[in-house]
Amino acid sequence: MTRKTRPVLSVIVRRFQPDHADDIESSIRSIQQASADQPGFIGLQNSITPKRDDCELVTVISFDTQDNLDRWETSALRKAFVTELDRLSMDDATNSRFQDLRLLAHPAARISKAETVVILIAWILLLGTALSYPVDLVLPEGTGPFWRSVVMTTLIVPLISYVLLPWSSIVLTRLKARLARK
Repeated sequence: MTRKTRPVLSVIVRRFQPDHADDIESSIRSIQQASADQPGFIGLQNSITPKRDDCELVTVISFDTQDNLDRWETSALRKAFVTELDRLSMDDATNSRFQDLRLLAHPAARISKAETVVILIAWILLLGTALSYPVDLVLPEGTGPFWRSVVMTTLIVPLISYVLLPWSSIVLTRLKARLARK
């Protein structure tokens, strides 16, 4: 990546019936293989979490630029995967994008954009799993997936942006400096 590239991260959330888990996992493997060959691809993480009556699939994919992510999202190959996943999903997918990730890093941190993306993916998956149970307990029983996603995003994004990412960046910077001295 050059200095002018700005990584972009896309987070997609889908719900499906537990009996579709094998089909979903098969699709995930195919998507991982196909996306890895795309220009500007940085990484892809998937997490399947069983819930009360369904399962939740969270996909986090990152590319080095918005243009490369747009090319992937409009490709016929991706559309075929999305059609298959839509067929298995219980409702529409929720998709959020995070752009210009360098703005999230603490000014004193000295980490690369790829390291920032890895940290973001890890925190998103960890917090998504850790907060899902308390959010389910707090929200009324009939709350739909859209409002659940809104609550989760409202909790996760500020927590990562203002606390966890700056802290993680500083810790990683210190660790890298300590290893470089040895």
